[in-house]
This record gives sequence, structure tokens and C-alpha cells, in this order.
Amino acid sequence: MSDEQRPLKVLAVDDSEEGLFLLQQLLSARGYEVITASSGTETLEKAFSERPDIILLDVVMPGPDGYEVAKRLKADDELRYTPIVLLTGRDELKDIIYGLDQGADDYVTKPFDAQELVARVHAAVRTRKLYSELHSAKVANRQLQVRLKEQFAFGTIIGKSPAMTELYQIMAKVVDSDVPVLITGESGTGKEMVAMALHANGPRRDKAFVVQNCSAFNENLLESELFGHVKGAFTGAIRDKQGLFEVADRGTFFLDELGEMSPALQVKLLRVLQDGTFMPVGGTKLKKVDVRIIAATNRNLEEMVKKGTFREDLYYRLNVVNLSLPPLRERTGDIPILVEFFLSKFADKSGKPRKTIAKDAVFALESYAWPGNIRQLENELQRAQVMSGSEPVIARSCLSPSILSVSEAGEGPAVERTGALKEALESIERQMIVDALKRTGGNKSEAARQLGISRSNLIAKAQSFGLE
Repeated sequence: MSDEQRPLKVLAVDDSEEGLFLLQQLLSARGYEVITASSGTETLEKAFSERPDIILLDVVMPGPDGYEVAKRLKADDELRYTPIVLLTGRDELKDIIYGLDQGADDYVTKPFDAQELVARVHAAVRTRKLYSELHSAKVANRQLQVRLKEQFAFGTIIGKSPAMTELYQIMAKVVDSDVPVLITGESGTGKEMVAMALHANGPRRDKAFVVQNCSAFNENLLESELFGHVKGAFTGAIRDKQGLFEVADRGTFFLDELGEMSPALQVKLLRVLQDGTFMPVGGTKLKKVDVRIIAATNRNLEEMVKKGTFREDLYYRLNVVNLSLPPLRERTGDIPILVEFFLSKFADKSGKPRKTIAKDAVFALESYAWPGNIRQLENELQRAQVMSGSEPVIARSCLSPSILSVSEAGEGPAVERTGALKEALESIERQMIVDALKRTGGNKSEAARQLGISRSNLIAKAQSFGLE
């Protein structure tokens, strides 16, 4: 029987047999299931064993009195959500206040009026419903925190390349710290996911994780979003507004696209980093917060500092720890892993069987430079999955023409199967070097790593093949 269908259980407590009989008759007639107790010790035993929905608690009784019983019950993780109505002959204000301070939710003075008691019980039912919703919300929040920690554990950031391994090592060192972190990398490399992983695995995981893209608003609107404003600060400011820094208090604030922030706002951000204070727009009183700041940008802040468009002191305040996310073209060895991850993700979301992908399609994906990085790869795989229709395997022909054209261009001329072996091997070797340099955007160190040779060897071979 569901909670809504069963009769609510009331634990009625009175040291008088006559009082217990009256309570039992009164509440049973109104559909409540009534259990009784006549002492403090018996009340505690039945509360823990029966888990009642509401407790009517006498104050004066043998053993622990009603005040002490209420205090103990409210200390329990489960029973604290059970409404307690005190039945008391002490009608002095100080006694009533004391009972409420011990954890009681309401009180009825003896001798009580039957209609008043029933009304108080009905009010306790409403209180119980609110308590139940609060309890469910807290349980759901704890479960969400567990899922978030699992979802954003370092191991769920996909990649086993040396650059990603180095990233994990740095993240592990700073996750428990409050130092500012600056995440740099091209658009689509996963900067926000890294920020969320730091938050979800750090000491502030139970507090807010607030995100603001600094390019989403003009300067005036962004200032109001970040720092809030007071009523009358500007046209349309009809009431005080809390800024996101206040929302993020004791949590983490992720400022994305930091390079788009105006010099005036950079000054205000610098102050938050220095002493945790800021002034709302139009305000006259400083506000103080405790926030860990993680910032991200795809722009070169050092160059901006040299040009005078980004404050040097702010740059050094933010760049305490730098996490540089490599573009996908510099870690093409991670593409097969990412492909498998996204195909599994699509299947989980749709509830349909997971598709596989042809080997030559994966090779084509590895040959592409991915200017949009991981975000572009995910979108491409979504498209390819749609284009594959009902086929269980995503064929190479399902990929976008732009990717196929690059792959075909990188395949080079067919290897001549007749003639000298030396020339054929040199042709293959030359083409592999061309492909590796194309995949890595000309990064010789990464190309050499993928080919399994030294950088100096790669340079020498490239020169001998006329590629320099």
C-alpha cells in the first residue's frame, strides 16, 4: 500500500490511561492508525520501531520527559522529519518556548478541546508533507552529488594521450586546493567539463557550481549578472538583484571566455580575487564572498597583456595554475576512444542498440584536423549515426563530405606493386609522414611520437623527402 493510500500512523503519548483512551477514540474515528505509549522510555522505543507519521507527546510523564524525548527524536536522521505536537498543561510562555526549542512543531494545552486537537493534527499532517518533500529533496541531492562525482571524475574525461595524462596529474594536485585555475585551449576542447570535474571532486562539491560566459552579455549587463544591483541603479532596476558571485558563495564560479571581459570589469574581478569583496551596481556597501574561481579562455592572454587589453595583475592572479587542453588534432590517438564513448552515449540516450563504426571511417576521422575539436567530433558522429539509418554499422560514406575529401586527399597515390622494394617503402614512408604532419597541424614532436621515431629523425626524413 502506498504512503498516500494507507492511514497515517499517530503515536499518542500520555501517562494517563483515561487520556490515552480519549486520544485513541478521537483519532481512530477520523481514520488515523493510533499506537500509544505512557512513558518517555516507551515513547522512544515505539518511535524507533514503529516510525509514526505524527507524534502527540505528553510533557510530564515517567522517565525522560516530553522535552527530552522531543530533543532525542529530532536528533535522529529519519525521525527529525516527524512532526511533534506537545500536549502540555504548562501554558506559560516560557514553557511553550522551551518545548518548541527542543524540537516540537506545535503544542496543545491541557485540558484540550477536541476540535482544536484534531485541527492541530491536521496541521501536523501538512507539516509532515513539507518535511517529507524536504527529506526527499535532500536524498535526491545526495544522490545527485554522487552521480555528479561519478560523471565528472577525472577518469571520465576521455583520453590517454601524453598531453591528457599530464593534465590529469596536474588536476589531481590542485583539486583539493582553493587556488584559482586558468584553463586554456581552443573552443570545443572541454574546458567546462574540466572545471566541473575539479568542482565535483573537490571540498566545495556540496555547494554551488555557477557558470557564466563573459561573452554572453554586454559590459553593463554582465556587471549586473556578476555582482548584482540595487533598486534604482539604472532604468528597469525595480528591485535589488543578487549577483552570481553571491549565488556561488562557498562554491565554485566558472568564468568562461574570460578574454572577452572589459577592462572595467577586470578591475572588479581583481578585487574579488584579492579580498573576496565587491560592490553591487549602484550600491554603497561592500559585499564579501568565499568563492573559488576557475576561468577559461581560448584567447592568448599573454598577448592581450602585451597589447594592454588585459590587466597584467589580473592575469597573474588567475594564472596560479594553468591547465592547457590540447586540441584534438594533437591527440588523434584519442579519437577511437572518443568515438566509442559518444556512440555509447547516443545509445544510452535513445534507448536503441549501440551502433559500431567501420575501421575506414575511423581512419577518416583520424585524418581530419577538427577545428571545432571534441564538440565538432560529437556533432559529426551524431550526423553519421542519422545518415546510417537502420544499419547497425556506420560506414565511411556516412561521414560529411568535408571529412571525406580531406581523408581522400591524404591517401596519396596508390603504391606501385611492381619494381624496386626500396622505392615502394620510401613512398609509403613519405606518405605516412605527410599524413602525421597533417593530423597534428605541423606539430613535429607529436607527429614523431605517433610515428614512433625521434623528432630529429622525423626532421631528417622530411628534408630528404623534400617536405621541409
